[in-house]
Amino acid sequence: MKENKIENLIWIIFASIGGLFFIIGLFVMYNIFSSYENVIDTKGTIVRIESYGSGDDKSYDVYVSYVVDGEEQISKLNAYSSSYYEGKEIEMYYDKDNPNKIGTKSTDLLFLLFPGLGLIFLIVGSSGIIIKNNKKKNEKRLKETGQLIYADYCETTLNTSYQVNGRSPYNIVCEWNNPAYNQKYIFKSKNLWVNPDEIIRQKNIHQLPVYIDRNNIKKYVVDTDILTDNITN
Repeated sequence: MKENKIENLIWIIFASIGGLFFIIGLFVMYNIFSSYENVIDTKGTIVRIESYGSGDDKSYDVYVSYVVDGEEQISKLNAYSSSYYEGKEIEMYYDKDNPNKIGTKSTDLLFLLFPGLGLIFLIVGSSGIIIKNNKKKNEKRLKETGQLIYADYCETTLNTSYQVNGRSPYNIVCEWNNPAYNQKYIFKSKNLWVNPDEIIRQKNIHQLPVYIDRNNIKKYVVDTDILTDNITN
C-alpha cells in the first residue's frame, strides 16, 4: 500500500538526514576545535550592535573591541546572543595569524546542536527501520514455529494514535477461548491500511488464524493474509 511505502520512506529519510547532519556536524566541530591550537584567549568589549531586517528575519552584527600586541582592534563577531549589549565584557579569542578573526568558545558550543540533532534523527530513523524488520522476522518465525489457533472476529478499530500521510490504520480485534483453561484472550492484528470490513463481509469471515508462541501467548500474530494481499502492515 501507498501509506506503507511512505512509512518506510519516512524512516529511511530520517536516518539519511540524521546521518548526513551528524557527519557534517562532526566535521564542523573538528575544524572549530582544532583551530583552538592557533588562537589566543582574551577579553573584549562590545562596542556596537547593528540590526537589520524585521520580525523573524531580523539579524544582528556585533562589533567587539580587544587588544592585540598593545593595540586596540575592532572586529565583527561571528555570533549573536540576546544577552549581548553595548559595553558588555565577554570572553573571546582571536586567531594568532589573523587577529581580525574572532569568536567565543561559548557560542562555538552551539554548533554541537548540529551533530546532536543529526544523531537524534539517525537514532529515530534507524530504530523505526529496525523495529519494522524485527516485526517481520517475528511474524515469520511465529508462522513457522507457533501454535495455530482460530480466533473469533470481534470488530475493526481505527488506530488513531498513529498516522502516516494524514491517515490512521485499522486493526482487527478477535477473541479466542482456551478450552484447556476456559480462559478468553483478545488478539489485535498489525496495522492495516485498508478498511477490512467490506472484505470480511463479502468473504463471510467469522474467524481468523492466529499463531501464538508456544511458551508465551502474549507473543502472537494475527494472520490477515486471508483477507487480501493488498492489506499490508
